[in-house]
Amino acid sequence: MTTLGRTIVTVLVVGVLVGATAVAAHFLWPRAPEPMKPVVIETPVGGPPAPSPAPSPAPSPAPTPAPAPAPAPSPAPAPAPSPLPVPVPAPSPAPAGPGDVMADEGLALLSAGRIVEAQKRLSEALRAGVGGARAKAVRDALGRCSERLQFARQVIPGDPCSRTYAVVSGDVLTTIGQKFLVPYELIMRVNGLTSTAIYADQPLKVLQGPIHVEVLKGAYELRVWLGDVCLAVYPVGLGTGNSTPEGAFLVEKKLKNPPYQPQHKPRSEFRPGGHPENPLGTRWIDIGNHYGIHGTIDPASIGGNVSEGCIRMHNRDVEMLYDMVVPGVSKVTIRP
Repeated sequence: MTTLGRTIVTVLVVGVLVGATAVAAHFLWPRAPEPMKPVVIETPVGGPPAPSPAPSPAPSPAPTPAPAPAPAPSPAPAPAPSPLPVPVPAPSPAPAGPGDVMADEGLALLSAGRIVEAQKRLSEALRAGVGGARAKAVRDALGRCSERLQFARQVIPGDPCSRTYAVVSGDVLTTIGQKFLVPYELIMRVNGLTSTAIYADQPLKVLQGPIHVEVLKGAYELRVWLGDVCLAVYPVGLGTGNSTPEGAFLVEKKLKNPPYQPQHKPRSEFRPGGHPENPLGTRWIDIGNHYGIHGTIDPASIGGNVSEGCIRMHNRDVEMLYDMVVPGVSKVTIRP
């Protein structure tokens, strides 16, 4: 072999050995681990970004399903809403007298539905004297009793004030009213009549009068009595300087929409009936000596001393009273 040929062979052998060494080194020499990419965790809306976990050089094991998250502890149960309070009557104050004891008994009878007995007992309490919060409770209860017993169409068994009357041929409401000492207007009101026309055998509820009036100046109230039963209690206004007289009077006459002419004042002060500046309101019940019970155009004056001696009432109240009293028969007693 020539020198050239041996040189070529030597180069080839060296190249083969270098290549084999490189291949062996590729597979046998340890390589540095490839760095892991960070895991991105989705940040909850509204919360701070969660930090990325540090890369681990060890290969990650096969993913294991994460255990189900433990249920969040239930919040302490909110207290159930309190039911709406049921009104409980305030305990009555200690009785101050016999009227207070009777008032409590009458209110208890009314709560039990024994309305006839309640009206009688409450009327007794009012006459004996009731004070404080009981007084208003008694007045309101008596109004409810009379609306049910005397001023409704039905006659309630046991009511001593009412009865049924069968109209006979020739009757008119005026004569029936005279028979029972009540105004015909009251018969119409109780029976819901819109006219005075009646017919034979027609049943009518009538109250057995007469009805009387009591005024208590110190309490600014007017009470309506039928026998021993109080039918109503109304607030009133009285005269300035204690000018409302005291004593026993009789209803002398009645007027609807009365004209007004004050004593000792010029004719220019005259106001016809129904005039918006007529201080007498819608009704006048004369009790003599220029004194009377009347309505008013000034409701705020009720409860005060503002008149020239007359007794003022709200128009709706005096209209009701007008229908209950009879001239020449009904008495008016005015007390201090």
